[in-house]
Amino acid sequence: MNILYITTRFTALSHTFVTREVAQLRDAGHEVSLLALSGEAGEANASVPECDLSGLHAVHPVSRVAVLGGALRELATRPGRFCRAVGVALTAGNTGLHGKLRLLYQLAAATTQVRWVESSDVQHIHAHFANPSANYALFIHLLTGIPYSFTGHAADLYRDTSALDIKLEHAAGAVAISDYNLRYYRTIHPGLEHAAIIHCGIHPDAFPFRQRDRVGQPLRILSVGRCTTKKGFAHLLDALAVLQQEGLAYEADLVGYGELLPALQGQAAELGLTSLTFTGALQQEGIRDLMNRADVFVLPCVQAPDGDIDGIPVVLMEAMAAGCPVISTAVSGIPELVRDDETGLVVPPHDHEALATAMKRLIDDPDLAPRISGAGRRHVEAEFNLIENCRQLEGFFRSLHEA
Repeated sequence: MNILYITTRFTALSHTFVTREVAQLRDAGHEVSLLALSGEAGEANASVPECDLSGLHAVHPVSRVAVLGGALRELATRPGRFCRAVGVALTAGNTGLHGKLRLLYQLAAATTQVRWVESSDVQHIHAHFANPSANYALFIHLLTGIPYSFTGHAADLYRDTSALDIKLEHAAGAVAISDYNLRYYRTIHPGLEHAAIIHCGIHPDAFPFRQRDRVGQPLRILSVGRCTTKKGFAHLLDALAVLQQEGLAYEADLVGYGELLPALQGQAAELGLTSLTFTGALQQEGIRDLMNRADVFVLPCVQAPDGDIDGIPVVLMEAMAAGCPVISTAVSGIPELVRDDETGLVVPPHDHEALATAMKRLIDDPDLAPRISGAGRRHVEAEFNLIENCRQLEGFFRSLHEA
């Protein structure tokens, strides 16, 4: 099948799983073209892509002249399709005037890609992230008739719900990364028929497994993620302060960058966390090295006041594949990966005391770390294996074209 993948940036550190998925689909014999909403060149903190990006197209930067010219061309050559797309944009749910104007602009910008998409003989369009990548998939579909689907994740579903109803209505199908998200889709569009739960996955063998038979003294703690509210890093720092106050030795690394990094560094200084290192952003190789050395991986996710929330963080899968016991929170789809006291430990969000208690359990219970270390790896191999999950995705795409 000839598939067009759309996402915001294929080199974003948080989008590594997208390029892994593209590479796996290509290895399975599919031709996969790439459309990024923003150009990749010069992106700060870019990741090393895990698929070939040659031939990638980008919507932006694009001139106003090109956008206006594309819209006029489509209006002149396929007025019915273009006017229908305008109508869809204007009737989208949960959008005010500003949202409708944004959708109309995205429709106009999408017209600049129509000729390239059609000349590439694309049979199916798939977008990662429900907003705005799926907006472009929707409009290219309305202009060309090529079926589309999308995978929704986290903030793209819960922080900005604008037009989600029409994207679900017009999509040939929708992929949910968790049962939690699938239930949410059906609250937005109760008539949704073609949907599947297909986890994002990893290659477990890319993360050498080390059985944690015991934890170290000091306890080696690792956390990785973008420094935003939803990662809950402020609660992790408060939990580290509890360990320090109780005289428990630890060494912690927090890997990531983002707008809250200065505030977190200030919080660490106020708490006197001398055994915490902020490493900044690291590539996959550096993160793997830290995972191999760590005794525990902690990611205390929360839902931010603006609705921003994690789905099932891929970095948790990576830590579990490496045999590193994980501690996370009962947020979104995370408990579908981290099963409390089985494949990891789950604590309530916003509760740094519970977080500290979970870390102390690993020290006090010598059987806990080896038990969840092995179980976590087996769970990832069985349910979050990229090869099997891409087989499911291939089957889902085929089913949409046979329906």
